[in-house]
Amino acid sequence: MRGVTVGAAVALAAALLSAAGCASGPVSDVTIVVDGRTHTVSARVSCTKFPDGKLLIYAAPSKFDATKRVRVLLGTEHRLVVYAAGFRLPEVRGFGDDPGEMVATKVDDAYNISGRLPPEDGQLEWRQFEIDVTCPGYSQPVRDQHPRLGSP
Repeated sequence: MRGVTVGAAVALAAALLSAAGCASGPVSDVTIVVDGRTHTVSARVSCTKFPDGKLLIYAAPSKFDATKRVRVLLGTEHRLVVYAAGFRLPEVRGFGDDPGEMVATKVDDAYNISGRLPPEDGQLEWRQFEIDVTCPGYSQPVRDQHPRLGSP
């Protein structure tokens, strides 16, 4: 059940960020290490803080380039909790949504997310990963402009 809730939150957040032009910030390097192999992406990073304390970090070269992207959903109340982390590059991809398998640290606005990713289809072993990303600033999600069902 938790996976469905987190998945829905990630999908909703991604949709909100797409509508807001999420990849419009300055370009910075995002580093992803998978099983000891380092991959660096020059990306526009956006960081959105939600009222419930969650933080969505999204990085992509542009809002039109889906071949290289990183998404991380963190809980920021009391301590950092990694609810979901995923990345897609031409040479490697991965996704995990088990907070028990991932940890995050923060220094100023630089985040380090690391842990284990479950095997992909056809693989047998879990993979070690690490993501280093810096938030250039923080935004709020775009509010829904339509009234809620049943409201006056």
